[in-house]
Amino acid sequence: MPIADKYLADDEDLVFYTRQHWTTLVTEFLLLLVVIAGTTALMWVVPSEEEWSDAGRWVILGVGVVAALWFWLIPLLQWRSTVYVLTTKRLHKRTGFITKAGRSIPLTRINDVSYSVGLWERIMRYGTLHVQSASEQGKMTLRHVPDPELLKTKVYQQIDAIGQDGPGYQV
Repeated sequence: MPIADKYLADDEDLVFYTRQHWTTLVTEFLLLLVVIAGTTALMWVVPSEEEWSDAGRWVILGVGVVAALWFWLIPLLQWRSTVYVLTTKRLHKRTGFITKAGRSIPLTRINDVSYSVGLWERIMRYGTLHVQSASEQGKMTLRHVPDPELLKTKVYQQIDAIGQDGPGYQV
């Protein structure tokens, strides 16, 4: 079973499946490099002739590993577990690898879909999608969506495919 199929109900088909854009992890990767460089530098400056030097190196290495896990591995797992799924019936956002959260909006309840893309985002081909629904929660924001204009178009195509005259109104 493909990974996206686990988000589908029996009566719906997958239209679009994506994760957040890879640029979400650039800062975390740079922090990982800083942690590695800092750990290496600290281990190099510990004097080798002192009796506590071996223990000091192990402490520095342990702190470096914990920092690498905290600043790189946890955000990587968060990125990996954030998915955006468009089916023939709903738009679904799921996040979390230990504690999970999800939100679905039926396509029949969507009133408006808009996107925003800054200069850097346009160069890197990602942006933010804003979905306004006729529900109590109101708005769902999808951040770092690869090609948000494509997803917006696909949402409207699916809304049209289920027989709506306009967003939010049943025919």
